[in-house]
Amino acid sequence: MTSVYLYDGTSVTALEAPVERPLRWAAWRSDGAYALLAGNRGLVLRFDGQQFDALASGLAHNLRGAAWAPDASRALLVGNRGAVVQYDGRRFSELPSPTVENLRRVAWSPDGSCALIAGNGGCVLRFDARTDELQQLPGDRAHTMRSIAWRPDGAYALIGAYASRHAGYPRPYALYRCDGRFVQGILATDDEDDACAIDWQPGENTRALILVARYGDDGARLAGKIVGYDGAGFTYRSLPRLVRSPAASASDEVVTLLGLGWHPSGEYALLCGEHGKLLLYDGQRMRQIATGTRDNLVGPFWQPGAKNPVALFLKGPDEKVYTI
Repeated sequence: MTSVYLYDGTSVTALEAPVERPLRWAAWRSDGAYALLAGNRGLVLRFDGQQFDALASGLAHNLRGAAWAPDASRALLVGNRGAVVQYDGRRFSELPSPTVENLRRVAWSPDGSCALIAGNGGCVLRFDARTDELQQLPGDRAHTMRSIAWRPDGAYALIGAYASRHAGYPRPYALYRCDGRFVQGILATDDEDDACAIDWQPGENTRALILVARYGDDGARLAGKIVGYDGAGFTYRSLPRLVRSPAASASDEVVTLLGLGWHPSGEYALLCGEHGKLLLYDGQRMRQIATGTRDNLVGPFWQPGAKNPVALFLKGPDEKVYTI
């Protein structure tokens, strides 16, 4: 059994999923009817908010990301060794892929005409919803692409990367813009910045929040930061220096936050990460939410289309949570 967690706006509830293999990502259908939970060795569960049902994917790949098309007609699941899989609500079909890189995230354009897929080695793929074809987008990007989110009006997507100088760039990019055809770096960094999560605030406000985990030259974890982007400029806010437990000393290892997601109303965002840490951020103030667990949390995955939406969290791996 492995744990998943639900936050209803007031408290966090733990549920037990009937699987032993790790779960890596979740994606709610656009009408909120159910979510797909994807994991190692082709594991896929259907979850309606209460019950888990195993789906026979017929896959052997570790699956790392998933997203539903805006019209809920199909989902794309992506994973290791270039795996890209369609699910139409009944069966899975694997697509011919132009790469063998491990793929991490997928995001549909708001009009459903295409999806962008990001992965290791600077890989960015475009999926054409009309032809079901995959195309690798050109560009000089050596480091790992970690996160992706489309602007609500569909003008472009933001793609976050682990901007590691060890990849061979003296000033690598942590953030890119992509209109579905071209990938352009827009935020270079002198630090070991990992733009691990991105989400756009719903509604007319077109501000994006980028959650950045930070590492020292020796690999030590540093307090992270939130980067705001309005299409023209950036704002920065340091995250509180969270440590493993309330009794830990200031010299103890910093807890890394790796997940970010706006509530569907746009009123606040949740940030989550290691050792059960969960923060609520309203754009100005930040407060910690008790979760009752020390599991590493992956998410949040907000339920769309619901009167009272819940946020779903998965239990992340016990070690090296940054590899999600």
